Amino acid sequence: MDINRLNKIRRDFVANVSHELKTPATSLQLLADSLVETLDDDPEQARVFASQLKSETGRLSRLITDLLDLARLESEEGVTNPKPVDVRSVLMVVLSRMRQTARHKDISLLWRRYGESALYTIEGDETQLTSMFTNLVDNAVKYTPPGGRIEVTGSSDGEEIEVRVADTGIGVPQEKLPRLFERFYRVDKARSKETGGTGLGLSIVRHVAENHGGRVTVESTPGEGSTFTVYLPCT
Repeated sequence: MDINRLNKIRRDFVANVSHELKTPATSLQLLADSLVETLDDDPEQARVFASQLKSETGRLSRLITDLLDLARLESEEGVTNPKPVDVRSVLMVVLSRMRQTARHKDISLLWRRYGESALYTIEGDETQLTSMFTNLVDNAVKYTPPGGRIEVTGSSDGEEIEVRVADTGIGVPQEKLPRLFERFYRVDKARSKETGGTGLGLSIVRHVAENHGGRVTVESTPGEGSTFTVYLPCT
């Protein structure tokens, strides 16, 4: 890569990080000041500020975690010390963790396996793969309205594993699909803030897939839903 382009990418990344961290940090300061001012005279309002403070703290924590994960992924080429990983087992753990969140929103979260063959083991990093599938399912839950449906399906032809996460969510306009996997890109900034999104989840997904020699694609129709498909080479 051209050194000037590389330096520009780094400058843009630092600028984006600074902006993304400054926003919740400023909110935390304002909420803390407001909490102190109302603590004695208006306990009810103080409780409101305390709740908002907790929410912003959680958002900042998620942002920092995603930034550290992404920085680590971008600094690696491939997977360091790969080990056999059962993709189906990883998916079962992720779905088990996400079901309560989906249930809370009245969303059906289903698992389907197509074909007669089971999912195959791949050489990879279980932590990275767990992060990738968690981000995909979490993203689907965030942008699927109550009463919706998310279906995770897996299949393998012996050479490649295919995992699809399809939802009946709000969907994404076609012209915005090419930018979905960029760092900090948000289709709807206001909605992303409302759902607690960091704008880094799909970038993490892309890096994990590429680190494992795979790829990720997306198809979406506004008002109907989105389908993210991850392809991973079998061992």
